[in-house]
Amino acid sequence: MPLMAAMAVFALMLVIFLGVYVLVVIPRQEIRNRLSRYLTSHQEQEASYVPEVQRRGGWRSLVSQAGVYFEWAGWSRSVEHRLIQAGLPLRGAEFMAICTIMAVFGGLILLVLSGGALLSGVAGALAGYLLPVFWLKLKIANRVKAFNSELGDALTLIANSLRTGYSFLQSLEMVAREMPPPISEEFARTLKEMNLGVTTEEALNNLARRITSDDLDLVITAVLIQRQVGGNLAEVLDNISGTIRARIKIKGEIKTLTAQGRISGLIICALPVVLGFMLYWINPGYVSLLFQHPLGILLLGVAVLSEFIGIFAISKIVNIEV
Repeated sequence: MPLMAAMAVFALMLVIFLGVYVLVVIPRQEIRNRLSRYLTSHQEQEASYVPEVQRRGGWRSLVSQAGVYFEWAGWSRSVEHRLIQAGLPLRGAEFMAICTIMAVFGGLILLVLSGGALLSGVAGALAGYLLPVFWLKLKIANRVKAFNSELGDALTLIANSLRTGYSFLQSLEMVAREMPPPISEEFARTLKEMNLGVTTEEALNNLARRITSDDLDLVITAVLIQRQVGGNLAEVLDNISGTIRARIKIKGEIKTLTAQGRISGLIICALPVVLGFMLYWINPGYVSLLFQHPLGILLLGVAVLSEFIGIFAISKIVNIEV
């Protein structure tokens, strides 16, 4: 009887050990193998880029050191998603450090040029801080525009690959290998997420969060519906590709028709600034009164506000959603 109890306890412990090994150790080992494969390729990639980093100088190390002082700020992490959307290899703390450095330099430059006027220094600091922010927004917009312009060709490539017998993941890999950036970079990142264990639905949703594009949302919605209910995905992607190409064509026609309005808005916005600089160069004493008298400062504020209102109104008129 004691022997039977001992054998039962041994069998139970063996089953528990095998269960833990199958449920815990094997998945973790598989994850480690996947990560080691990507980390090895990443280290080899970094080793091949060492000369380029050395040629780039120490500006990145300076920004990294300055970014340490912004690690504690939780709001610095909120810009990392925008940096990912722009395709910039920067952390949120590093970008906040760049904004702060630009604000300090902008404030000092205008403070010196204005002869110590505190208001000019504050305006220069604000302009220096907002300049990287505007550049980041422009970078994101240009990247999304480039992505949308390549999306139609990518969908055609995926549809043709599916017709020849490739799987969906193999078609995505072909896009990542054959298409130019930024669409190749984004699809390659999506494939890496899938290979690391992320589900296809979640990886595609992450792609949609990185690229704020209505066309991409349409494509991802169609793919997810097809994975649930079935259907001819190649034909669906061909139809979406034709819709995207027609939309791009209409946008080009609208851009041509609104070119006169956009040029008029640009001239109207630039005219007061250019005229102010010309008058200051011709007669500095006449224009400097605007910066010294309280009424002149008030008029300048009203003029700047009117400029922004005009820019907003013209942009709403010429930007037609398709």
